[in-house]
Amino acid sequence: MFHKFKDIRAVIAWITVILAAGLAVYLLMIPPIKGVADNGDFGRLMRITGFQYLDPNESYSDRYFGYAHQYYTYGGYWGAGYVTTQVLLLAVTGWIARIFNSHVFDIRWLGVMYTLLWSSALYLFIRHVPNVSNRKITTGFVAVTAAVSALFVFGDMAYLAYFQSFFGEPYALIGMLLAIGSAVALTSKDEPSGKLLALFILSALAVTTSKIQYGPLGFAFALLAWRMMALRADRRWHRQVLSGIGALLLCSVLMIVAAPSGLKHINLYQSIFYGVLKDSHDLSKDMKELGIPEKYAGLAGTNYFQKNTVIPQNDTMLREEVLSRLGHRDIALYYLKHPARFVEKLEKAAANGMFIRPYYLGNYDQSAGKPRGAINLTFSGWSEWKVHRMPHTLGWYLGFYFIYFIVLAVCWRRTRSIRTRIALEAYAAVGIAGAFAAVVPIIGDGEADLGKHLFMFNVCFDMMVVSALTGLAYGIARWTPSIRAS
Repeated sequence: MFHKFKDIRAVIAWITVILAAGLAVYLLMIPPIKGVADNGDFGRLMRITGFQYLDPNESYSDRYFGYAHQYYTYGGYWGAGYVTTQVLLLAVTGWIARIFNSHVFDIRWLGVMYTLLWSSALYLFIRHVPNVSNRKITTGFVAVTAAVSALFVFGDMAYLAYFQSFFGEPYALIGMLLAIGSAVALTSKDEPSGKLLALFILSALAVTTSKIQYGPLGFAFALLAWRMMALRADRRWHRQVLSGIGALLLCSVLMIVAAPSGLKHINLYQSIFYGVLKDSHDLSKDMKELGIPEKYAGLAGTNYFQKNTVIPQNDTMLREEVLSRLGHRDIALYYLKHPARFVEKLEKAAANGMFIRPYYLGNYDQSAGKPRGAINLTFSGWSEWKVHRMPHTLGWYLGFYFIYFIVLAVCWRRTRSIRTRIALEAYAAVGIAGAFAAVVPIIGDGEADLGKHLFMFNVCFDMMVVSALTGLAYGIARWTPSIRAS
């Protein structure tokens, strides 16, 4: 059957797209409608993209934490202070939806938009898996392995439920998948196109600008883009690549420095009192090293939103004596001087690093009649395995990273193909981005809501797993005589 097709990878990629779209429709869009409940974060995006809750008199318990919402209404564009390019996607989706209903916005419009982008990312990944000895059966084996593993992992309900919400997670997820998929696609072309390069740059920019905490990832993408200079020798290509690098570096810097002062103070409070000083072995010594007056010792171990603290978190003197004087650079320097404390925080991150979904947020619209906070576990095999079966230790993650990068290094050393080397470097960039995504929340927000802040670490880890399984299939197809003879 395979011999009828010129490139079996394209066939399997299109089948994957159809299955992915069908899976998303089945899990999310057929009643009862599923999504993720608002934890209080929706408002900062909704108000600047023209959305409002349909019922202005809805109770707090109905609006937050317990139930996802299918219907919203439109409002004015107002508010500022939250920096993300996700507002463009949300605004465009709203404009399209208004054509069909100018009064009520169905969250499934956003689900459809994310599903289209997600399916496109899967297509790129499957379509450009390695071609094994120009044989359809062996290449098909690798492509099917990639397709099945990608659908099982990234088609998990824990990921898909975000598609029908106003969280930033799906935007970052799809940006990451598209960025690496387009990077690998570029390396598979004899003459990579400017359009494909533009897709890589735009996708990398989407990740970098999706959240302030992802701003540093732009530097890793810029380094990968610089390596792509070698894919073509003409000046036009070099100008295009350099323009992309400039955009990535500029946006990374802007995301880091353009954070609103109020948000900076909140995050800094978390970094200090719910990070460095939380579980301190010598609280007085640590406070003295950071130059924090002893009177604030009672705040150690508290988060910014905690009530009834000994000193209010918005206290003017606290801001002047601590939050306006210290910065995240001071936090980073502290951990550099005290690596054992940093390892302790990494161990906390490892213990929380497997949660793709926030289990305290419900998945069902209230009309479904489900209990408040009910979670949908359909097609959740991967996310549930990670929570209940996978080791949750720093040693496990370090071991996986070590093996992953050793294999990449060996493969990189053995090949002389510049295109293959850059493809391997793209997969290495995933691991580097994952490491960034694990470290930045610790420095930037302490242990506050650590599981949710490690979402991008989950994405990168899962991409590493899928690419490792695909690489294993490639190795089997290439070196197993019985398969090669097929």
